[in-house]
Amino acid sequence: MLSPREAFRSRTLAYSEKWISRAPGRGRPGSLLVGRCAPRSRAGHSALTNPLSLCLCASVVNTFALSAASAQQTWPTLGGNAARTSVATQPVPDLTQQTWTCTLDEQSRPIMFQAKAGVAVSPTHVLAAGFINDGGTVWKLFWVNRRSGVVERSAAIDAPVLESLTSPTIDSASNTVLVASGSTLAAFDLVTGATRFETSFINPLVNVSPLVVRAFHAPARIFVTDYDGFGDSASLHCINLDAFSTRNPFTLGQVIWSAPIGASSGNTPAYDAARGRVITAAVGLFATDPGEVLAFPAHATETPAPAWRFVNPSGAGFFGGVSVDGSTVLAASYAFFGGLNSGNLVRLRADNGTLLSNTAANRTASIPVALPSDALGRVVLSTGVQGFGSLPSLQVFGFSPSFSPTFAWSTHLRTWTDSNNNAIIENGEFTPIGGWNLQPILSVSGLGTRLVTGGADNVLRVLSLAGVNGSTSPVSVVQSATGITGSPAIAGGNLYAIGSAGLRSFGPAPLLLDVTRDGVVDVEDIYAWEQGRGLRDVDGSGAVNAADREQLINAIRGNEEAEQTEGRR
Repeated sequence: MLSPREAFRSRTLAYSEKWISRAPGRGRPGSLLVGRCAPRSRAGHSALTNPLSLCLCASVVNTFALSAASAQQTWPTLGGNAARTSVATQPVPDLTQQTWTCTLDEQSRPIMFQAKAGVAVSPTHVLAAGFINDGGTVWKLFWVNRRSGVVERSAAIDAPVLESLTSPTIDSASNTVLVASGSTLAAFDLVTGATRFETSFINPLVNVSPLVVRAFHAPARIFVTDYDGFGDSASLHCINLDAFSTRNPFTLGQVIWSAPIGASSGNTPAYDAARGRVITAAVGLFATDPGEVLAFPAHATETPAPAWRFVNPSGAGFFGGVSVDGSTVLAASYAFFGGLNSGNLVRLRADNGTLLSNTAANRTASIPVALPSDALGRVVLSTGVQGFGSLPSLQVFGFSPSFSPTFAWSTHLRTWTDSNNNAIIENGEFTPIGGWNLQPILSVSGLGTRLVTGGADNVLRVLSLAGVNGSTSPVSVVQSATGITGSPAIAGGNLYAIGSAGLRSFGPAPLLLDVTRDGVVDVEDIYAWEQGRGLRDVDGSGAVNAADREQLINAIRGNEEAEQTEGRR
Protein backbone atom coordinates (compact mmCIF):
# COMPACT_ATOMS: atom_id res chain seq x y z
CA MET A 1 0.00 0.00 0.00
CA LEU A 2 1.29 3.43 -0.91
CA SER A 3 2.10 5.93 1.81
CA PRO A 4 0.22 9.28 1.62
CA ARG A 5 3.38 10.93 0.24
CA GLU A 6 3.85 8.22 -2.40
CA ALA A 7 0.17 8.40 -3.34
CA PHE A 8 0.40 12.16 -3.78
CA ARG A 9 3.51 11.78 -5.93
CA SER A 10 1.79 9.16 -8.06
CA ARG A 11 -1.36 11.27 -8.57
CA THR A 12 0.63 14.39 -9.43
CA LEU A 13 2.84 12.50 -11.86
CA ALA A 14 -0.21 11.11 -13.65
CA TYR A 15 -1.72 14.58 -13.80
CA SER A 16 1.43 16.13 -15.23
CA GLU A 17 1.81 13.34 -17.80
CA LYS A 18 -1.80 13.98 -18.88
CA TRP A 19 -1.11 17.68 -19.41
CA ILE A 20 2.09 17.00 -21.34
CA SER A 21 0.36 14.58 -23.68
CA ARG A 22 -2.48 17.04 -24.26
CA ALA A 23 -0.34 20.09 -24.89
CA PRO A 24 -1.07 20.98 -28.55
CA GLY A 25 1.78 23.42 -29.10
CA ARG A 26 4.53 25.55 -27.72
CA GLY A 27 3.51 27.89 -24.94
CA ARG A 28 -0.17 26.84 -24.99
CA PRO A 29 -2.03 28.78 -22.26
CA GLY A 30 -2.93 26.44 -19.42
CA SER A 31 -0.44 23.76 -20.34
CA LEU A 32 1.73 22.47 -17.50
CA LEU A 33 5.29 23.77 -17.78
CA VAL A 34 7.83 22.67 -15.25
CA GLY A 35 10.88 24.63 -14.07
CA ARG A 36 13.64 25.26 -16.59
CA CYS A 37 11.79 23.02 -19.04
CA ALA A 38 9.33 25.80 -19.75
CA PRO A 39 9.38 26.99 -23.38
CA ARG A 40 12.05 29.61 -23.86
CA SER A 41 13.48 31.65 -26.62
CA ARG A 42 16.99 31.01 -27.82
CA ALA A 43 18.06 33.76 -25.46
CA GLY A 44 16.77 31.53 -22.67
CA HIS A 45 13.79 33.59 -21.44
CA SER A 46 11.06 31.42 -19.98
CA ALA A 47 7.49 31.80 -21.22
CA LEU A 48 6.26 30.64 -17.82
CA THR A 49 4.60 33.70 -16.25
CA ASN A 50 1.24 32.44 -14.94
CA PRO A 51 1.28 32.41 -11.09
CA LEU A 52 -0.90 29.28 -11.09
CA SER A 53 1.61 27.54 -13.32
CA LEU A 54 4.40 28.59 -10.96
CA CYS A 55 2.53 26.97 -8.07
CA LEU A 56 2.05 23.80 -10.10
CA CYS A 57 5.77 23.82 -10.90
CA ALA A 58 6.71 23.87 -7.24
CA SER A 59 4.57 20.84 -6.46
CA VAL A 60 5.22 18.79 -9.56
CA VAL A 61 9.00 19.13 -9.44
CA ASN A 62 9.25 16.79 -6.45
CA THR A 63 7.08 14.06 -7.97
CA PHE A 64 9.56 12.58 -10.41
CA ALA A 65 11.51 9.61 -9.12
CA LEU A 66 13.80 9.67 -12.11
CA SER A 67 17.29 8.29 -11.74
CA ALA A 68 20.02 10.91 -11.61
CA ALA A 69 22.12 8.70 -13.87
CA SER A 70 19.66 8.97 -16.73
CA ALA A 71 19.27 12.69 -16.12
CA GLN A 72 22.88 13.83 -16.24
CA GLN A 73 23.30 14.37 -19.96
CA THR A 74 25.74 17.28 -19.70
CA TRP A 75 29.00 18.43 -18.11
CA PRO A 76 28.67 22.21 -18.35
CA THR A 77 31.86 23.46 -16.69
CA LEU A 78 35.07 22.61 -14.87
CA GLY A 79 34.06 20.46 -11.92
CA GLY A 80 30.67 19.69 -13.52
CA ASN A 81 28.64 22.35 -11.69
CA ALA A 82 28.81 25.76 -10.03
CA ALA A 83 29.96 24.24 -6.72
CA ARG A 84 32.88 22.52 -8.56
CA THR A 85 32.15 19.18 -6.85
CA SER A 86 33.47 17.10 -9.81
CA VAL A 87 30.91 14.34 -9.20
CA ALA A 88 29.16 12.51 -12.04
CA THR A 89 26.04 10.40 -11.48
CA GLN A 90 26.69 8.26 -14.53
CA PRO A 91 28.82 5.09 -14.49
CA VAL A 92 32.13 5.18 -16.31
CA PRO A 93 31.71 3.70 -19.80
CA ASP A 94 33.80 0.87 -21.19
CA LEU A 95 37.07 2.54 -22.23
CA THR A 96 37.68 -0.16 -24.82
CA GLN A 97 34.60 1.19 -26.63
CA GLN A 98 35.96 4.31 -28.30
CA THR A 99 33.24 6.10 -30.23
CA TRP A 100 35.36 8.56 -32.21
CA THR A 101 38.44 10.79 -32.26
CA CYS A 102 38.08 14.36 -33.51
CA THR A 103 41.15 15.78 -35.27
CA LEU A 104 39.84 18.10 -38.02
CA ASP A 105 37.77 21.29 -38.04
CA GLU A 106 34.73 21.99 -40.25
CA GLN A 107 37.06 22.79 -43.17
CA SER A 108 39.16 19.63 -42.66
CA ARG A 109 42.09 21.51 -41.15
CA PRO A 110 44.03 19.77 -38.35
CA ILE A 111 43.16 20.92 -34.83
CA MET A 112 45.65 21.10 -31.99
CA PHE A 113 43.50 20.90 -28.87
CA GLN A 114 44.86 22.19 -25.57
CA ALA A 115 46.53 19.12 -24.14
CA LYS A 116 45.73 19.56 -20.44
CA ALA A 117 42.44 21.45 -20.71
CA GLY A 118 38.98 20.27 -19.80
CA VAL A 119 35.88 20.29 -22.01
CA ALA A 120 32.23 21.28 -21.61
CA VAL A 121 29.42 19.01 -22.79
CA SER A 122 25.93 20.04 -23.91
CA PRO A 123 23.18 17.54 -24.82
CA THR A 124 24.36 17.65 -28.45
CA HIS A 125 27.97 18.89 -28.55
CA VAL A 126 31.35 18.80 -26.87
CA LEU A 127 32.93 22.26 -26.57
CA ALA A 128 36.73 22.40 -26.59
CA ALA A 129 39.42 25.01 -27.27
CA GLY A 130 42.34 24.62 -29.63
CA PHE A 131 44.04 26.17 -32.61
CA ILE A 132 44.45 25.68 -36.34
CA ASN A 133 47.08 26.91 -38.77
CA ASP A 134 45.43 29.27 -41.24
CA GLY A 135 48.36 31.36 -42.43
CA GLY A 136 49.25 31.60 -38.76
CA THR A 137 47.99 30.30 -35.45
CA VAL A 138 44.26 30.92 -35.01
CA TRP A 139 42.68 30.01 -31.66
CA LYS A 140 39.09 28.81 -31.70
CA LEU A 141 36.32 27.20 -29.72
CA PHE A 142 35.03 24.09 -31.50
CA TRP A 143 31.54 22.56 -31.44
CA VAL A 144 31.99 18.78 -31.85
CA ASN A 145 28.88 16.68 -32.53
CA ARG A 146 28.60 14.14 -29.71
CA ARG A 147 27.27 11.40 -31.93
CA SER A 148 29.55 11.74 -34.97
CA GLY A 149 32.66 13.45 -33.61
CA VAL A 150 32.48 15.97 -36.47
CA VAL A 151 33.14 19.69 -35.89
CA GLU A 152 29.98 21.51 -36.94
CA ARG A 153 31.07 25.07 -36.20
CA SER A 154 33.79 27.09 -34.54
CA ALA A 155 34.33 30.60 -33.20
CA ALA A 156 37.50 32.63 -32.87
CA ILE A 157 38.78 33.32 -29.34
CA ASP A 158 41.75 35.20 -27.94
CA ALA A 159 45.00 33.27 -27.79
CA PRO A 160 45.75 32.04 -24.25
CA VAL A 161 48.64 33.68 -22.42
CA LEU A 162 51.09 32.14 -19.95
CA GLU A 163 50.12 28.65 -21.20
CA SER A 164 46.65 29.12 -19.79
CA LEU A 165 44.25 26.18 -19.96
CA THR A 166 40.90 27.24 -21.42
CA SER A 167 37.99 25.16 -20.09
CA PRO A 168 34.63 26.50 -21.41
CA THR A 169 31.41 26.93 -19.44
CA ILE A 170 27.88 26.32 -20.75
CA ASP A 171 24.85 28.15 -19.39
CA SER A 172 21.91 26.08 -20.59
CA ALA A 173 19.30 28.56 -19.33
CA SER A 174 20.46 31.18 -21.84
CA ASN A 175 21.99 28.77 -24.38
CA THR A 176 25.32 30.52 -23.98
CA VAL A 177 28.86 29.17 -23.94
CA LEU A 178 31.56 31.22 -22.20
CA VAL A 179 35.32 31.19 -22.72
CA ALA A 180 37.94 33.09 -20.71
CA SER A 181 41.06 33.39 -22.85
CA GLY A 182 43.69 36.05 -23.40
CA SER A 183 42.26 39.15 -21.74
CA THR A 184 38.71 38.54 -22.96
CA LEU A 185 35.59 36.85 -21.65
CA ALA A 186 33.74 35.78 -24.81
CA ALA A 187 30.12 34.62 -24.94
CA PHE A 188 28.69 32.69 -27.88
CA ASP A 189 25.25 31.42 -28.82
CA LEU A 190 25.30 27.71 -28.02
CA VAL A 191 23.05 26.91 -30.99
CA THR A 192 24.48 29.11 -33.76
CA GLY A 193 27.97 29.99 -32.54
CA ALA A 194 27.30 33.70 -33.02
CA THR A 195 29.08 36.10 -30.68
CA ARG A 196 26.83 37.46 -27.94
CA PHE A 197 29.36 39.72 -26.29
CA GLU A 198 33.05 40.15 -25.56
CA THR A 199 34.25 41.76 -22.33
CA SER A 200 37.88 42.83 -22.13
CA PHE A 201 40.02 43.21 -19.03
CA ILE A 202 43.32 44.94 -18.32
CA ASN A 203 44.87 41.81 -16.83
CA PRO A 204 44.82 38.45 -18.65
CA LEU A 205 42.52 35.59 -17.65
CA VAL A 206 44.71 32.60 -16.83
CA ASN A 207 43.60 29.03 -16.05
CA VAL A 208 40.12 30.15 -15.05
CA SER A 209 36.79 28.62 -16.03
CA PRO A 210 33.86 31.10 -15.91
CA LEU A 211 31.30 30.63 -13.16
CA VAL A 212 27.60 31.22 -13.90
CA VAL A 213 25.39 32.01 -10.92
CA ARG A 214 21.62 31.80 -11.25
CA ALA A 215 19.12 32.33 -8.47
CA PHE A 216 15.35 32.52 -8.39
CA HIS A 217 15.40 35.98 -6.83
CA ALA A 218 18.16 37.70 -8.83
CA PRO A 219 19.50 38.18 -12.37
CA ALA A 220 22.17 35.83 -13.72
CA ARG A 221 25.83 36.71 -13.18
CA ILE A 222 29.21 35.50 -14.46
CA PHE A 223 32.33 35.48 -12.29
CA VAL A 224 35.99 35.25 -13.33
CA THR A 225 39.27 36.12 -11.68
CA ASP A 226 42.04 37.81 -13.64
CA TYR A 227 45.79 37.27 -13.36
CA ASP A 228 48.46 38.99 -11.36
CA GLY A 229 50.47 36.07 -10.08
CA PHE A 230 53.23 38.05 -8.43
CA GLY A 231 51.66 41.43 -7.65
CA ASP A 232 48.58 42.77 -5.94
CA SER A 233 46.24 43.98 -8.70
CA ALA A 234 44.09 40.89 -9.41
CA SER A 235 40.33 41.00 -8.98
CA LEU A 236 37.20 38.91 -8.87
CA HIS A 237 34.92 40.32 -11.59
CA CYS A 238 31.12 40.14 -11.63
CA ILE A 239 29.61 40.36 -15.16
CA ASN A 240 25.96 40.63 -16.15
CA LEU A 241 24.41 37.74 -18.11
CA ASP A 242 20.77 38.85 -18.25
CA ALA A 243 18.97 41.34 -20.47
CA PHE A 244 18.71 44.98 -19.44
CA SER A 245 15.53 45.76 -17.47
CA THR A 246 14.25 47.87 -14.59
CA ARG A 247 15.10 44.93 -12.34
CA ASN A 248 18.52 44.52 -13.92
CA PRO A 249 19.93 47.93 -15.00
CA PHE A 250 23.03 46.48 -16.67
CA THR A 251 23.80 45.66 -20.29
CA LEU A 252 24.75 42.17 -21.42
CA GLY A 253 28.42 41.55 -20.69
CA GLN A 254 28.81 44.66 -18.53
CA VAL A 255 31.21 44.43 -15.58
CA ILE A 256 29.06 45.21 -12.55
CA TRP A 257 31.84 45.22 -9.98
CA SER A 258 35.43 44.12 -9.44
CA ALA A 259 36.66 43.17 -5.98
CA PRO A 260 40.42 43.21 -5.30
CA ILE A 261 41.88 39.87 -4.18
CA GLY A 262 45.64 40.61 -4.27
CA ALA A 263 47.63 38.16 -6.38
CA SER A 264 45.80 35.53 -8.40
CA SER A 265 46.53 32.80 -10.93
CA GLY A 266 44.20 29.94 -11.87
CA ASN A 267 41.69 30.79 -9.15
CA THR A 268 38.45 29.48 -10.61
CA PRO A 269 35.57 30.58 -8.34
CA ALA A 270 32.75 28.39 -7.03
CA TYR A 271 29.18 29.13 -5.90
CA ASP A 272 27.78 28.51 -2.44
CA ALA A 273 24.09 28.47 -3.34
CA ALA A 274 22.91 27.94 0.23
CA ARG A 275 24.37 31.29 1.29
CA GLY A 276 24.30 33.10 -2.07
CA ARG A 277 28.05 33.63 -2.12
CA VAL A 278 30.85 33.32 -4.63
CA ILE A 279 33.98 31.83 -3.13
CA THR A 280 37.45 32.18 -4.61
CA ALA A 281 40.97 31.40 -3.52
CA ALA A 282 43.91 33.72 -4.12
CA VAL A 283 47.67 33.42 -4.31
CA GLY A 284 48.49 36.02 -1.63
CA LEU A 285 49.95 39.48 -2.01
CA PHE A 286 53.07 39.50 -4.18
CA ALA A 287 53.08 35.67 -3.92
CA THR A 288 55.05 36.05 -0.68
CA ASP A 289 52.20 36.51 1.76
CA PRO A 290 49.99 33.51 2.62
CA GLY A 291 47.28 32.44 0.21
CA GLU A 292 43.70 33.37 0.99
CA VAL A 293 40.13 32.16 0.46
CA LEU A 294 37.46 34.85 0.22
CA ALA A 295 33.67 34.81 0.06
CA PHE A 296 31.63 37.58 -1.59
CA PRO A 297 27.85 38.12 -1.86
CA ALA A 298 27.01 36.94 -5.37
CA HIS A 299 24.07 39.26 -5.97
CA ALA A 300 25.61 42.58 -4.94
CA THR A 301 25.14 45.44 -7.39
CA GLU A 302 28.25 47.33 -6.35
CA THR A 303 31.66 46.20 -5.14
CA PRO A 304 31.08 44.38 -1.83
CA ALA A 305 33.39 43.73 1.08
CA PRO A 306 34.22 40.05 1.62
CA ALA A 307 31.68 38.21 3.75
CA TRP A 308 34.71 36.44 5.22
CA ARG A 309 38.41 36.01 4.51
CA PHE A 310 40.62 33.04 5.41
CA VAL A 311 44.43 33.26 5.52
CA ASN A 312 46.36 30.03 4.91
CA PRO A 313 48.28 29.11 8.08
CA SER A 314 50.91 27.20 6.09
CA GLY A 315 51.93 30.37 4.22
CA ALA A 316 51.55 28.71 0.80
CA GLY A 317 49.49 30.28 -1.99
CA PHE A 318 46.37 28.89 -3.65
CA PHE A 319 46.82 28.57 -7.42
CA GLY A 320 43.61 26.66 -8.17
CA GLY A 321 39.89 26.62 -7.61
CA VAL A 322 37.80 25.72 -4.58
CA SER A 323 34.89 23.33 -4.15
CA VAL A 324 31.81 23.75 -1.99
CA ASP A 325 30.86 20.55 -0.19
CA GLY A 326 27.57 21.38 1.51
CA SER A 327 28.46 23.37 4.61
CA THR A 328 32.20 23.34 3.98
CA VAL A 329 34.71 24.72 1.47
CA LEU A 330 37.80 22.82 0.27
CA ALA A 331 40.99 24.38 -1.07
CA ALA A 332 44.53 23.07 -1.70
CA SER A 333 47.76 25.03 -2.04
CA TYR A 334 50.86 24.97 -4.22
CA ALA A 335 54.27 25.44 -2.55
CA PHE A 336 57.25 26.15 -4.79
CA PHE A 337 59.75 24.68 -2.33
CA GLY A 338 59.85 21.63 -0.10
CA GLY A 339 59.10 17.94 -0.48
CA LEU A 340 56.10 15.76 -1.08
CA ASN A 341 54.03 17.39 1.68
CA SER A 342 54.96 21.03 1.16
CA GLY A 343 51.42 22.12 0.29
CA ASN A 344 48.27 21.76 2.34
CA LEU A 345 44.58 20.92 2.12
CA VAL A 346 42.14 23.00 4.16
CA ARG A 347 38.48 22.53 4.98
CA LEU A 348 36.61 25.66 6.03
CA ARG A 349 33.15 26.46 7.32
CA ALA A 350 31.20 27.88 4.40
CA ASP A 351 29.24 30.32 6.55
CA ASN A 352 32.16 32.16 8.17
CA GLY A 353 35.44 30.75 6.80
CA THR A 354 36.56 29.22 10.08
CA LEU A 355 39.29 26.59 9.67
CA LEU A 356 37.96 23.09 10.42
CA SER A 357 40.98 21.07 9.36
CA ASN A 358 44.42 21.60 7.87
CA THR A 359 46.60 18.76 6.65
CA ALA A 360 49.86 18.58 4.71
CA ALA A 361 49.51 17.62 1.04
CA ASN A 362 51.50 17.47 -2.16
CA ARG A 363 51.54 20.72 -4.13
CA THR A 364 48.68 21.25 -6.57
CA ALA A 365 46.46 23.65 -8.51
CA SER A 366 43.69 21.05 -8.80
CA ILE A 367 40.29 21.37 -7.13
CA PRO A 368 39.69 19.01 -4.17
CA VAL A 369 36.95 16.41 -4.69
CA ALA A 370 34.87 15.24 -1.71
CA LEU A 371 33.18 11.85 -1.83
CA PRO A 372 29.46 12.55 -1.29
CA SER A 373 27.83 11.08 1.84
CA ASP A 374 31.03 9.23 2.66
CA ALA A 375 31.33 7.75 6.15
CA LEU A 376 35.10 8.28 6.12
CA GLY A 377 34.79 11.86 4.91
CA ARG A 378 37.26 11.17 2.11
CA VAL A 379 38.63 13.90 -0.14
CA VAL A 380 40.57 13.19 -3.36
CA LEU A 381 43.33 15.46 -4.61
CA SER A 382 45.34 15.28 -7.86
CA THR A 383 48.81 16.58 -7.06
CA GLY A 384 52.47 16.97 -7.84
CA VAL A 385 55.01 17.74 -10.55
CA GLN A 386 57.91 15.66 -11.77
CA GLY A 387 60.91 17.10 -9.96
CA PHE A 388 61.63 20.05 -7.65
CA GLY A 389 61.08 17.80 -4.63
CA SER A 390 57.69 16.61 -5.83
CA LEU A 391 56.14 13.69 -7.75
CA PRO A 392 52.81 13.22 -9.57
CA SER A 393 50.40 11.54 -7.19
CA LEU A 394 46.74 11.02 -6.43
CA GLN A 395 46.10 11.53 -2.73
CA VAL A 396 43.09 10.54 -0.63
CA PHE A 397 42.49 12.10 2.77
CA GLY A 398 40.07 10.81 5.38
CA PHE A 399 38.38 13.09 7.91
CA SER A 400 36.60 12.17 11.11
CA PRO A 401 33.19 13.70 11.90
CA SER A 402 35.05 16.50 13.69
CA PHE A 403 36.96 17.12 10.44
CA SER A 404 40.30 16.02 11.84
CA PRO A 405 42.43 14.24 9.19
CA THR A 406 42.83 10.55 9.98
CA PHE A 407 44.91 9.20 7.10
CA ALA A 408 46.55 10.15 3.81
CA TRP A 409 46.82 7.64 0.99
CA SER A 410 49.08 8.41 -1.99
CA THR A 411 49.46 6.48 -5.23
CA HIS A 412 53.18 7.29 -5.53
CA LEU A 413 53.77 5.42 -2.28
CA ARG A 414 51.30 2.59 -2.90
CA THR A 415 52.77 1.80 -6.35
CA TRP A 416 56.45 2.33 -5.50
CA THR A 417 58.99 -0.44 -5.93
CA ASP A 418 62.50 0.54 -4.86
CA SER A 419 64.21 -1.40 -7.65
CA ASN A 420 67.72 -0.11 -6.91
CA ASN A 421 67.31 -0.17 -3.12
CA ASN A 422 68.43 3.45 -2.63
CA ALA A 423 65.32 4.49 -0.65
CA ILE A 424 64.58 7.24 -3.23
CA ILE A 425 61.39 7.28 -5.29
CA GLU A 426 62.59 7.65 -8.88
CA ASN A 427 61.06 7.63 -12.37
CA GLY A 428 60.04 4.15 -13.41
CA GLU A 429 59.62 2.95 -9.85
CA PHE A 430 56.04 4.17 -9.36
CA THR A 431 52.90 4.79 -11.40
CA PRO A 432 52.52 8.55 -12.08
CA ILE A 433 48.78 8.82 -11.46
CA GLY A 434 47.42 12.36 -11.19
CA GLY A 435 49.23 15.68 -11.46
CA TRP A 436 49.05 19.28 -10.28
CA ASN A 437 47.09 20.55 -13.31
CA LEU A 438 44.66 17.67 -13.88
CA GLN A 439 41.10 17.60 -12.55
CA PRO A 440 39.82 14.15 -11.50
CA ILE A 441 36.13 13.33 -11.31
CA LEU A 442 34.12 10.88 -9.26
CA SER A 443 31.57 8.59 -10.82
CA VAL A 444 28.94 7.64 -8.26
CA SER A 445 26.32 5.23 -9.57
CA GLY A 446 24.70 1.87 -8.92
CA LEU A 447 27.89 0.26 -10.20
CA GLY A 448 29.90 1.76 -7.35
CA THR A 449 32.20 4.72 -6.77
CA ARG A 450 34.97 5.20 -9.29
CA LEU A 451 37.67 7.84 -9.52
CA VAL A 452 38.62 8.90 -13.07
CA THR A 453 41.90 10.74 -13.51
CA GLY A 454 44.67 11.39 -15.96
CA GLY A 455 48.32 10.98 -15.21
CA ALA A 456 51.76 12.35 -15.98
CA ASP A 457 52.23 9.35 -18.29
CA ASN A 458 49.16 10.39 -20.36
CA VAL A 459 47.13 7.41 -19.19
CA LEU A 460 43.53 7.85 -18.09
CA ARG A 461 42.79 5.46 -15.22
CA VAL A 462 39.60 4.43 -13.47
CA LEU A 463 40.23 3.53 -9.84
CA SER A 464 37.98 1.80 -7.36
CA LEU A 465 37.94 3.56 -4.01
CA ALA A 466 35.93 0.83 -2.30
CA GLY A 467 38.96 -0.49 -0.41
CA VAL A 468 40.73 2.80 0.21
CA ASN A 469 40.12 3.09 3.96
CA GLY A 470 43.64 3.58 5.28
CA SER A 471 47.13 4.68 4.35
CA THR A 472 48.19 1.15 3.33
CA SER A 473 45.20 0.38 1.09
CA PRO A 474 46.12 -1.03 -2.35
CA VAL A 475 45.63 0.77 -5.66
CA SER A 476 42.87 -0.88 -7.68
CA VAL A 477 42.82 0.19 -11.36
CA VAL A 478 39.55 -0.99 -12.91
CA GLN A 479 40.29 0.12 -16.49
CA SER A 480 42.47 2.54 -18.39
CA ALA A 481 43.06 4.24 -21.75
CA THR A 482 46.38 5.47 -23.10
CA GLY A 483 47.11 8.73 -24.90
CA ILE A 484 44.82 10.90 -22.75
CA THR A 485 46.31 14.24 -21.72
CA GLY A 486 43.37 16.35 -20.50
CA SER A 487 40.85 16.27 -17.67
CA PRO A 488 37.84 13.99 -18.32
CA ALA A 489 34.11 14.76 -18.46
CA ILE A 490 31.27 12.27 -18.10
CA ALA A 491 27.82 12.94 -19.59
CA GLY A 492 24.99 10.70 -20.71
CA GLY A 493 26.94 7.46 -20.47
CA ASN A 494 29.92 8.85 -22.38
CA LEU A 495 33.38 9.98 -21.34
CA TYR A 496 35.17 12.77 -23.21
CA ALA A 497 38.77 13.89 -22.88
CA ILE A 498 41.48 15.54 -24.94
CA GLY A 499 44.28 13.24 -25.95
CA SER A 500 47.53 13.33 -27.86
CA ALA A 501 45.69 12.25 -31.03
CA GLY A 502 42.72 14.62 -30.63
CA LEU A 503 39.46 14.91 -28.72
CA ARG A 504 38.22 11.42 -27.86
CA SER A 505 34.85 9.93 -26.96
CA PHE A 506 34.19 6.65 -25.17
CA GLY A 507 30.99 4.71 -24.62
CA PRO A 508 27.78 4.08 -26.58
CA ALA A 509 26.31 6.49 -29.10
CA PRO A 510 24.56 9.34 -27.22
CA LEU A 511 20.78 9.69 -27.21
CA LEU A 512 19.20 11.82 -29.95
CA LEU A 513 17.38 14.17 -27.60
CA ASP A 514 16.86 17.09 -29.99
CA VAL A 515 13.61 15.75 -31.46
CA THR A 516 12.66 19.09 -33.04
CA ARG A 517 16.18 19.57 -34.48
CA ASP A 518 16.17 23.22 -33.45
CA GLY A 519 19.49 22.96 -31.61
CA VAL A 520 17.87 23.20 -28.16
CA VAL A 521 17.01 20.23 -25.92
CA ASP A 522 14.02 21.14 -23.74
CA VAL A 523 10.38 20.27 -23.00
CA GLU A 524 9.43 21.17 -26.58
CA ASP A 525 11.14 17.96 -27.64
CA ILE A 526 8.81 16.00 -25.32
CA TYR A 527 5.79 17.82 -26.78
CA ALA A 528 6.96 17.01 -30.31
CA TRP A 529 7.50 13.35 -29.48
CA GLU A 530 4.01 13.04 -27.95
CA GLN A 531 2.45 14.70 -30.99
CA GLY A 532 4.28 12.49 -33.48
CA ARG A 533 6.51 15.28 -34.81
CA GLY A 534 10.25 15.36 -35.45
CA LEU A 535 12.91 12.67 -35.15
CA ARG A 536 11.41 10.38 -32.50
CA ASP A 537 13.93 7.52 -32.55
CA VAL A 538 15.72 8.81 -29.46
CA ASP A 539 17.96 5.80 -28.88
CA GLY A 540 18.80 5.36 -32.58
CA SER A 541 17.57 1.76 -32.58
CA GLY A 542 15.67 2.09 -35.85
CA ALA A 543 12.30 1.78 -34.10
CA VAL A 544 10.12 4.32 -32.30
CA ASN A 545 8.61 2.90 -29.14
CA ALA A 546 7.97 3.47 -25.44
CA ALA A 547 11.66 3.13 -24.64
CA ASP A 548 12.38 6.27 -26.68
CA ARG A 549 9.72 8.19 -24.77
CA GLU A 550 10.98 7.07 -21.37
CA GLN A 551 14.58 7.94 -22.14
CA LEU A 552 13.60 11.35 -23.51
CA ILE A 553 11.54 12.27 -20.44
CA ASN A 554 14.17 10.96 -18.04
CA ALA A 555 16.93 12.91 -19.77
CA ILE A 556 15.08 16.23 -20.04
CA ARG A 557 13.09 16.25 -16.82
CA GLY A 558 15.41 14.39 -14.47
CA ASN A 559 17.24 17.51 -13.26
CA GLU A 560 14.09 19.51 -12.52
CA GLU A 561 14.27 19.29 -8.75
CA ALA A 562 17.87 20.51 -8.62
CA GLU A 563 17.19 23.31 -11.09
CA GLN A 564 13.93 24.38 -9.46
CA THR A 565 15.57 24.73 -6.04
CA GLU A 566 18.78 26.30 -7.35
CA GLY A 567 19.61 29.42 -5.39
CA ARG A 568 16.48 29.21 -3.20
CA ARG A 569 18.08 27.69 -0.12
